[in-house]
Amino acid sequence: MDEKQIEDLFDFYGYSDLYKRFQYPLFVTGILDETSTEELEDFFESFSFHDHHPLFDEFRYWLQYFLITRKSFS
Repeated sequence: MDEKQIEDLFDFYGYSDLYKRFQYPLFVTGILDETSTEELEDFFESFSFHDHHPLFDEFRYWLQYFLITRKSFS
């Protein structure tokens, strides 16, 4: 998934501000390098960050948790 696809998905789910805040940490950590668009879409459909503004570490924790549990049930 390239940077534009990631930005578009964040925007589609109403997280454009979150993407702007996390753009650099997402790039540096490479957390989304091996993540598919389907996985990120499923994550955004399962978790909501509309009611608070998470720090990047919290976002990363829940994303990794989601990806690991998703693979465990596949």
